[in-house]
Amino acid sequence: MPLFGTLDTMQLADLVQWIHGSKLDGILTITADMEETYLGFDRGDIVAVGSGDPLRLDLGQLLLSHNVISEQQLKSALEEAKNAHSMPDVLLRQGAASHEEMERVRQEHLFEMVLDLFFRDEGSFHFSTMRPADHLLSPHEMSRMDTLTSPISTKNVIIEAMKRLDDWQRFRGIFPAGNMVVRAMAGESSDPVYRELREYGSPISIGDLCLRIGHGRFRVYNSLFDLHAIGLVEIDELWEGKDVSETIGPVSMLVDSARLLIDEKQFDEAREVLSTATNLDPDNRDARELLRGLRASQIEYLYGQIPPHKVPVLVVPREKLHRYGLSQRETYLASRLVGKWDVATLVVATPLGELETLRILSKFSHAQIVKLEINSRA
Repeated sequence: MPLFGTLDTMQLADLVQWIHGSKLDGILTITADMEETYLGFDRGDIVAVGSGDPLRLDLGQLLLSHNVISEQQLKSALEEAKNAHSMPDVLLRQGAASHEEMERVRQEHLFEMVLDLFFRDEGSFHFSTMRPADHLLSPHEMSRMDTLTSPISTKNVIIEAMKRLDDWQRFRGIFPAGNMVVRAMAGESSDPVYRELREYGSPISIGDLCLRIGHGRFRVYNSLFDLHAIGLVEIDELWEGKDVSETIGPVSMLVDSARLLIDEKQFDEAREVLSTATNLDPDNRDARELLRGLRASQIEYLYGQIPPHKVPVLVVPREKLHRYGLSQRETYLASRLVGKWDVATLVVATPLGELETLRILSKFSHAQIVKLEINSRA
């Protein structure tokens, strides 16, 4: 039986501790800021990680950001990879990186992805006690999952996450939310964050810095905290009274792109772009405001396509639904379509939530899996 809820009623640390202590198998889906992250568990440990973030695992960029390969080596590998060769095979053949180096960087990156989840205090979760190999996710969702060569110890994740939560409070004491940017001061350091700041040469928001350097937020904040302590980083407020997101930068460009997507009713695409922007710059006021309004706009639009008084009726035999590669939640909702409940009833009678229910029904309607009929009891 699946377990679901919100992160404000059950903290992620408690949830993961329960999965670990019970040695459960299954998939934990965490939805925060309208972005989904999947964790596959085997006997309580994490064996696969996936994300709906478009900036998910990019092996070449990761190796570059960890100083394993050079920009020239990456460029050469990308050229050869265009000929349908896998990036790992190309890098091995060119001698740019060893298998051990690639696995180390990949494992570290997925570990960081998991730890970042513990910084989310708003969102929802859904855990189904099935083994990852039992195709709990659709083929499309499975393609987003990165299987780990060595399982991640859930116990170690919890310990590290608790430590980082304490560190995060210290970071925010120096770098609070607000209209600030950082810049490098004169000095010497081998820290890649410092080198990037020196090369950039101008004040930059921390979100844009994360995007440029390719490291996670915690890692960048940790470096900035240490660099600030020894006087190599200065907090600047060149745009006093003006949010950093209003200046020209990669995060601002993402926000502008999201606005255009929303205007074109491409809500899911806008959500992915805004999720990337808020991951990079959690204090970006424009991105946060767009995210808050996005859900209401998408729900209003979907109700226009799937009216609340209509009754969704399956037109595809249930035994043939597997041909459509439905996800676990889509399969669950399909099982509830018995030709009696209208849309308004379904959105409150299922644990999927209003937005997710409407999105799935819209998909079913466009794929001609269901037809919408007038409620005869209305």
